[in-house]
Amino acid sequence: MAQKKSVPKRKVLFVCTGNTCRSPMAQFIMKQKLRKLRKLSKFDITSAGLDVHDAEMTAEAKKVLTDQGVKLDAFKPTQLTHEAVDNADLVVCMTDRHRMAIVTIMEHTTDKVFSANQFTGEEIMDPFGMGMMAYEDTASQLWRLIDAIIDKELKSK
Repeated sequence: MAQKKSVPKRKVLFVCTGNTCRSPMAQFIMKQKLRKLRKLSKFDITSAGLDVHDAEMTAEAKKVLTDQGVKLDAFKPTQLTHEAVDNADLVVCMTDRHRMAIVTIMEHTTDKVFSANQFTGEEIMDPFGMGMMAYEDTASQLWRLIDAIIDKELKSK
């Protein structure tokens, strides 16, 4: 009997500033979309921040995701490390500035570090401290981003 080859999971890492709003929202939205497509088992989706200070995702981010039917797992903001970038197959930054911060220090990563702008033509706005409407707008941007990423990722398989 032939054994099935185990295909390694595709590792996607989302990056923003504090890892309390945009990148964890992207992480959970992508997991939700992949779950519905029955493809979640083929991916490892994580997030990190360039400058992490807070101990949890913002209440507004959690509420927007919950209101939109997104399943939330346990989450703790994580500081971005060189190892996390090296281990990822795809790094998606919320802004061009985030992308430049990574590739300036880690020049060998330019082929796998992208900004949201490169997928959708728009940077993902930072809703921190801007109220619920800003979080809802950010979630809308993130759904579009995740659709573009999944379309590209599943076509490349």
